[in-house]
Amino acid sequence: MLGVRVPRPKPKPGGETTAGPKVDARSERWREHRKQVRAQIVDAAFRAIDQRGPEVSVREIAEEAGTAKPKIYRHFTDKADLFQAIGERLRDMLWAEIFPVINLTTDSASEVIKRSIEQYVYLVDEHPNVVRFVLQGRFPEQAEATMRAVNEGREITLAMAELFNNELREMELDRQAMELAAFATFGTAASSTDWWLGPSPDSPRRMPRDRFIEHLATIMMGAIIGTTALLGVKIDPDLPIHQAVPRDEASG
Repeated sequence: MLGVRVPRPKPKPGGETTAGPKVDARSERWREHRKQVRAQIVDAAFRAIDQRGPEVSVREIAEEAGTAKPKIYRHFTDKADLFQAIGERLRDMLWAEIFPVINLTTDSASEVIKRSIEQYVYLVDEHPNVVRFVLQGRFPEQAEATMRAVNEGREITLAMAELFNNELREMELDRQAMELAAFATFGTAASSTDWWLGPSPDSPRRMPRDRFIEHLATIMMGAIIGTTALLGVKIDPDLPIHQAVPRDEASG
């Protein structure tokens, strides 16, 4: 019975066969293309939410992206996948704004907190509807994605706590207490933001931006000082983090 002949690999000198390419260049280009398209759709989602409010539909996002709604689902598993990507983009934008303006070696603890809060509030003020969209989760399909996005926000506060913890590592601070403070401060920032923005996209800010920054930074610093005090550590907020704790306390 005759079958289809499958060409065998040509032998190398010495009897070895020639191996195929390890990386499929076309597959790699396709993966890169998909990443770019996903990023473009998230950009369009940001614009659509900014312009139309947190109750924007996937159809409106597709219109802003200049594509059809089914194409969205060729690049995102479902609405939750898209909504999570929006939350991740907001997180990445915040990191990109915070890191260039703080210096843990020279800035006082209070300056680090205030500058971080400033960048956060500036971002909220620039994209209030996106922040509402992420924090409020108005759609049933958004529930899981909203929790993921909120967890992304918690990761930022946990990372900030880790920055402090790294500077004070020789003190072996209680990691659970630091994480509790990070979660508590994130919850405070999220609920404070919701209050400041007001109940609807048309609501005026409840206080001037600079005053809100001042209040929120004071609250955040208070949470840090209070948490470290419970651990028996007194922090001077006017000194850089590595100098903010008296060395006799660190050695004790």
